Parts: sequence; C-alpha cells; structure tokens
Amino acid sequence: MTIMPRSRVGMLIVFCGITLTATQLLWNISTTVSTHTVIPDNPIFLDSAGVVEIGNLRNKNMSFFAVNEDIIENGIRGNSSGSTSPVTSSYEILGNIHTDNGDFVHILITARDENGQRKLGGGDLWTATLTSKSGNYSTSGRIEDHSNGTYSVYFIAAWTAKSVINITLVHSSESAQYLKYNIWPTCRLFFTGFYISGNTEDTSICTIASTSENWYNKCEYTHPTALGNHLFLCDMPGKNLSCKNLIDYGQEQTNNKTQIQENQDNQVKKLLHGNEFLFTGVHKKYSLITLGPRYIDLHKGNVPSKLPLCKDSLQSNARSSSGYWEASRWRSLACKNSHFGDKHDVGNCLRNKRIYIMGDSTMHLLYVALCKILDAPFLLGEKSEDERAAPSSIPRFVHISAYNLTINFVFHQIRVGAPRHFHLSVFEVDVLDSLGANQCDYIIWLGFGIHFLQWSHSAFLDRLIKIKYAITRFQKRCPGVPIVVKGPHMSQPPEQFQTMYMTVSRSDFFTYEIAKMMKEYFRDTGVIFFDTWDLNLSFPSPNAIHMPSTAFKEELHMILSMICK
Repeated sequence: MTIMPRSRVGMLIVFCGITLTATQLLWNISTTVSTHTVIPDNPIFLDSAGVVEIGNLRNKNMSFFAVNEDIIENGIRGNSSGSTSPVTSSYEILGNIHTDNGDFVHILITARDENGQRKLGGGDLWTATLTSKSGNYSTSGRIEDHSNGTYSVYFIAAWTAKSVINITLVHSSESAQYLKYNIWPTCRLFFTGFYISGNTEDTSICTIASTSENWYNKCEYTHPTALGNHLFLCDMPGKNLSCKNLIDYGQEQTNNKTQIQENQDNQVKKLLHGNEFLFTGVHKKYSLITLGPRYIDLHKGNVPSKLPLCKDSLQSNARSSSGYWEASRWRSLACKNSHFGDKHDVGNCLRNKRIYIMGDSTMHLLYVALCKILDAPFLLGEKSEDERAAPSSIPRFVHISAYNLTINFVFHQIRVGAPRHFHLSVFEVDVLDSLGANQCDYIIWLGFGIHFLQWSHSAFLDRLIKIKYAITRFQKRCPGVPIVVKGPHMSQPPEQFQTMYMTVSRSDFFTYEIAKMMKEYFRDTGVIFFDTWDLNLSFPSPNAIHMPSTAFKEELHMILSMICK
C-alpha cells in the first residue's frame, strides 16, 4: 500500500490499485449542540404480559421467565428467585435415535431454580459437548428448547468409545433476558480520541451513538454507508482544537484509559440497577451440570456420508452438530470438506485471483495461515509518515507471482484496542464499493464478532445491514464471485474477567446472538455463511478469542473447501 500525504487529516490511500480519498469517502465531520439522552434510572424487562421491574425482583420474591411466560407469584412454587441454577438442574440419557440422516444420542436437561423447583419456561443458554476419554474425538450437541423447563440435546454417534458428557449452563433465562432487553440496547464502548494540530495536542472521550439521540457540544463523525443511523461521537477537544483535528482513537496505552474504564463501569452499574445477582456467584461462570451421568459408552452409528459440496450448502441436519473432531481433523456434517495437502493445491485453487480478507484478528490469523501455506511473506503496507499511525490501521497484502495471486487483508473498523489512525479507517463497504467490474477475479472473505459485543443491538444491526447492501451492490457488478462470511465463536469464560463491566458487556450471550443475526441476514443472498460455533466449541481445549492453531487451520481448510472446485 502507498500513502500519499495530502494534509494531516485528508490523504489519498492507494490500496492495491484502488484510490480512496479518506476523509471524503469515510467520514463527514460536524459539530452539534443539543441535549444528551439520559439512561432510565429503573431498567425494565419487557415481555408480552407487560413490564416487570427487575430491580424489585428479590424483594417481591417473584420468578420471571423467557418471553411469553407469565409471572408466577410467591407461594405457588416456593420462596425462590426463580433463576435457573447449575447446582440443582440435571440431565438424563434417554437413548438413541436412528434416522436416515444419522444416529444420535438423546439427552434431556431439566432446569431447576436455586430451591430445586422445576422451571416452567425456556430461554436458558446451554452448551453441550461429548468427548472420547482419549480426546481423539469430540463434538457439540444440538440443543432444542421445549419452552417448559426441559431441553433436548442431540449428539451424533460418530465413534465408539467411552466418552465424557459436558452440559454447561452459560446463562439462566433470567440473565439472558436481562442482557437482551436491558443491556444490549445501550452501547457500552468508549475510546480516547487524539486531537493534534501542529504542536498542540488534546484528548477526549468518544463512543458510538445513534443519530436519533440528543447531545451537547460534541464532534460528529458520520459514515452513513457503513454505520447507517449511527456515528462516531466525541467530546469537543480543548486548546482551541476543532473536530477536524482528530488523528487517532483507541483504548489501551492512553492517558484517558482510567476515565474510559470508569465511564464503562458506571454505565453498566446504572444499567444493572441492583441486579448484579444475575451475574455473580454461580451465575458469573459457565457452570457444568453435575446431576447426571458423567460418562456414556458410545457406539458408532450411521454417520451421514452423502454431503453436498460446501459451496452449495452449509445447513447441517436439524438434530446434528455441524461436525465433529477426529484427532486434528474437523469432519464437517454440513458439507463435504477437503484438506489441502500442499501449497500447490492451494495455489492452483486460487490462481489468478485477488482475495480480500476483511475482519478482526481471528480473520488475520487465517490470512497469516494462508500466506504460510503458500510460503509467502505476509507483508505490511508501507507505513504513513505519521508515526502515530498504528500498523493495524494499514491494509496488508502480498502478491505471489507463481500463481498470479494477490491476498489483501483489511482490519475492520471501529474496534477495541490500541490507538490507530482515524483517517485510515477503511470499512468493509468502502472496499467492496471500490472493487470494479472490469475483471471480476475476486474472492471475498468477511468475518466479525468479538469487537461488536459492546455495541448496541441497533448499532450492530445497522453495520450488518450496510455490509449486506454493499455485498448486494458488489454482486450486481460481479455476479458469481465467491463470498464467505465467517461467524464468531465462544471466546472467553467470564470467571477470567475482573470487573462486572467485562462480565456483562463481553458475555458470550452477545456472541451467540450476533452469530444468529449474521446467519439470518445472509440467508438466501448468495453468500456462504460459515458457522464456526460448533467447530470451536467442541475443540478439546478451553475456548478463547484466539483458538489453537489446529482449530483455525481447520477453519482455513473449510473456507478453501467452499471456494475451490
């Protein structure tokens, strides 16, 4: 990449032959004066029956359930908060189910509250895995919510061995509903904005806001094509600096880091409004259910073998996980995946192509892994003359002449982490809209997840819709170009978090919901949605943002299976 300075704020970006005028393409900058929206003092839970004040839940000794469940008064079910407990909930093995689409083990979960009372509604978030004692095989279970306090788990019978059952309560229905209706509507993400003009510098606090909100004395940075009805919003800088002097934004290694943390902690405290009990004690961590058989003598049954090509379908059987692990190989049950033996197989598959990989650090791992398979150095673009420009702001690319193959990587914007150059914030929609139709030799990989957990639901939805629209515009110019969208996976157990803010805002409830939204919004669009949830959940090691190399290399082989003939 070549960067030609135009000014401290405006510059031309030449990205793999595509020229972008940063400030004109990406951001419109303005100053507004109005009144900021105030968060309600008493957060509420909404369902079809009306409004329940969760702040008074324990005082009223009431139970509340998933949406469409009635409130049960104290006395009917005993003195209980009604929150699903991993200590009293249980599971049992019901037996095997034989179908034309495979043989399954059927397990039934029965949810109970802290007092051992049977739950009458659904909405709990569970995970289930089955792993051979040797660790050579593992899979995740498909979970069906019966909306009556019981849940069916289906495991594919893919091997013969004594195996370990792990049923985990991620969130009770009460915690999940509180996250959905009281936490998710609010953006919980703050940044430090760095303003510079000559030798004058100042900082301010920035966030993501809806254009329908009101505020006073702020700098607005809008990009309707990428953010829709949301914008990047910063406090006005001092020292006679103006909104146009914003150079960098970030969270880590900044003077305002303590203030950012205080803002985030105070905001979540206000949103919880005394309901911290939903996310403390046994509800803070993902808890294994111990009331049930720990082991099962599994016998291999019918495993589907006639699978569609990965480019044609990624829909596994309704009762099946999307696959299982056999040693270090992922065996997909959604499509016929391949494993590519050497760089020539991969290079010939991608010959004469221009690949655009866009997303977060998990997508960057795939970019690096692909370059390593091809024995290609994964190069940074040339750095800006502005030393404050973080490398993660700069698109990365490599050209492999042996296969006439160019691989480009672009980090998505806006994301948490170290400071990065504001005006090098290239969005997915900007890249897609800049790809011409003269020679449609492209392959597109998109992936996003972890950096959006703290966004409000409406802000992420706007971002998702705008990406979908950009893909549609691109498909009209270049029909038939392979486009793969990778979903997120469970990232980090909450017991590792040190603050209530992290426990609530980085919950895998949001990861799960974001994955569902992505799957739904890219359905029937000609895009291949790659659901990585089962692949990573069933991998025989704790989930993390950056999974072991074996896991993301299998993701790479899956993506190659989707685009290679």
